Amino acid sequence: MSTYAERFLPPRYQSGDASGRANSDRDKLVKMAKEHADPIELNSGDPDLTASPAAVEACIEALREGKTHYAMQGLPQLKAAIAAKLEKQNGFKVDAASQIIITNGSAECATAVFQTILEPGDEVLTTDPAYTGHAGAISAARGTPVFVPTSGDALWEPDPHEVAKRITTRTKAFIFANPGNPTGAVYRRETLQALLDLAHKYNLLMIPDELFERFTYDGTKHTSMASLPGAEDHVITINGFSKSYCMTGWRIGYAVSPKWLAKTLYQVRYALSMCAGTPNQWGAVAALSDASKDYYDGVYRTYGERRQLFFDQFDEMGLTQRPAPGGFVGTLDVRATKRSAMEVAETFIRDAGIAIWPATVFGRCGEGFMRISLIVDTNRIRELGRRLRPVVAKLLA
Repeated sequence: MSTYAERFLPPRYQSGDASGRANSDRDKLVKMAKEHADPIELNSGDPDLTASPAAVEACIEALREGKTHYAMQGLPQLKAAIAAKLEKQNGFKVDAASQIIITNGSAECATAVFQTILEPGDEVLTTDPAYTGHAGAISAARGTPVFVPTSGDALWEPDPHEVAKRITTRTKAFIFANPGNPTGAVYRRETLQALLDLAHKYNLLMIPDELFERFTYDGTKHTSMASLPGAEDHVITINGFSKSYCMTGWRIGYAVSPKWLAKTLYQVRYALSMCAGTPNQWGAVAALSDASKDYYDGVYRTYGERRQLFFDQFDEMGLTQRPAPGGFVGTLDVRATKRSAMEVAETFIRDAGIAIWPATVFGRCGEGFMRISLIVDTNRIRELGRRLRPVVAKLLA
């Protein structure tokens, strides 16, 4: 079999995943969780809540009415709804027909962008810790991911000076999740402006992934980089319906492209999968409608309540927290235990049946933190606290 691999697989795949150690740690913890009778797992980025009833009904109606043919360039109704949402909620205007590109989830956005702009050996900056799919999309396009360190003490916002230090003649872009996955970082306007200034200075593209945009807490507000002055030619916004609208399996994403790039980006996106599912696009139209507003406002409150309860419990245990303001994903600070994040993760699952990955699964700078996803209800979060109190007390003793 190795002969076939040598013949057909490029060296970048033969060498294995660059995050092999992280995958090994993750696999070990998954196995430990399966051995527990009643594990509480806070790992998946898939929200446990589901799409709004209006979105579901719109999709069913589309199926019944035979709205099941190709929508090659995206439904005009969906693109118009997204454009209206961008203007009202995100603060910038675009031409719906030409600048909004509908994709099979936001992951395809990143893939299409990097397949479009990268030549072999080009570099793309991203954060550490980072959403692992971004680095994968860069590598698949024969690019090289370059990681910018971030810190929990700075609530995981990158320092623009650290970004600038890593820019070379091969650097094409900087991709980052705002709000952050896995960290919950919410970028301040001044940070976004400083990054955009770098884009102008070095002629780079900025690629904010805004999939978690609805989930900001602690009095913070999400700011879209594309709303800043001078963003028009330097910002490609990635977004979609998976997280903020609880529609992961529907696979509806979108890129908001500069005008000069949009035509070529669409051609590459078409080569990948032609178009997103038409009934699902009708569901996305309904998700953006007034008929879904109350439902998604409730989703926002639900995850906020879970977040507050989760971190309050650890504060009460003596493991003081200062989380980044994003959710429903984020990080748990375990540095006070004076143990590695992986050691704490193993202890949590072995002694309490609580499965939480170390943030090192997402990058070396995640050491000392656990990555959480608040995908269980408040009763399970209270049970988590009950189980972990004696465990945390021992770790802090």
